[in-house]
Amino acid sequence: MTNRQIILLERPEGMVDDSTTSLVESPVPVCGPDEALIKVGMLSIDPTIRTWMNDAPGYLPPIGIGEVIR
Repeated sequence: MTNRQIILLERPEGMVDDSTTSLVESPVPVCGPDEALIKVGMLSIDPTIRTWMNDAPGYLPPIGIGEVIR
């Protein structure tokens, strides 16, 4: 089993395309004491994600280049 993450590669200009993000697979993390591993069953695509991809202040900080898209 692998952990899949969508990573921001570059700030989009206009529409988001294949060069904007990358799917990265890594081993599933091992839980430590007082931790839990949860399998995601459903995800939501929120229009606000596009705003977070910009390097602009908001109610949450922008997603950094190389970071997982929240």
